[in-house]
Amino acid sequence: MRGRILKMIYIAAGLALAGASTVAQDRPSAIELWRTENVQRPEAVHVPEGSDWAYIGNQGPASESEEPEANGFLSRLNLVTGEWQGRWVEGYVSPLGIVSANGRLFMIEGARTLVAMDLDTGAELERWDFAHDDVVLNDIAIDPSGRIWITDTRGGALYTLQDGEWERVFDDDRFTGANGVEYVDGWIYVVTSSGEGRLIRIDPDTLDLTVLLENEGSLDGVVTDGRGGLVLSDLRGRLLHWSEAQGLTVLDGYEDEEIMLNSIGGTPDGRFIFAPHWRSSRLSAYEVRYPDLGRN
Repeated sequence: MRGRILKMIYIAAGLALAGASTVAQDRPSAIELWRTENVQRPEAVHVPEGSDWAYIGNQGPASESEEPEANGFLSRLNLVTGEWQGRWVEGYVSPLGIVSANGRLFMIEGARTLVAMDLDTGAELERWDFAHDDVVLNDIAIDPSGRIWITDTRGGALYTLQDGEWERVFDDDRFTGANGVEYVDGWIYVVTSSGEGRLIRIDPDTLDLTVLLENEGSLDGVVTDGRGGLVLSDLRGRLLHWSEAQGLTVLDGYEDEEIMLNSIGGTPDGRFIFAPHWRSSRLSAYEVRYPDLGRN
């Protein structure tokens, strides 16, 4: 089984370096390339800019103890060679959101700690603990100034971390269930779960914000499509595309399956999307095809 999975991964390898795909169609569409069970409660995927690797955060087996257990680990897949490193680093408590910047990989551990590690070796470099226990820190984005944006799903809030100082920038009702966060083309985008289903766009300099979507299920992940739009995941089992020009498009609705779709990751050009299925411990890879309508 393992050999077959790796062969399937290898067949899809190298695609991320191919040219962008455009087709004669009105809206984006997606094709599932493969699906693997070679993960364990995967929660998030991240593909760094300019990297050949996709990083997958696995929460590992469910703990039978009330105390947190360090069963979590990161896997990584080489998108050129197909090499699979199942336990690239391990010994972490419930890995959540992942992002990268300046040769570092950042990850939320145990819902209240931000960990920085070397992007190539996985060596831990630094960690920042949140001062209070009553939070569920979830996802991370980093803007060009180096400011780190972090969602708190339990508290319905958005924080920043800069120079070791935490600041709560939003905590009103619009951020109930704040989940995924991403920096795209000068904006911070936040999606919310808990049945709120909002997509929020924030100017990181002025903190002016616009609610772009609401009542769209329980949104979890948000990544760039590389052309001014976004790819989103809904915990209830929908892979979505959004742009200002076309609004919302369902790429995969998993009509015949019960799917819990967590924090997706994708290549920076938006062509390949990796979708973690947390409840069933699977990972899907998609190719997204976009209409040739310009950036949106």
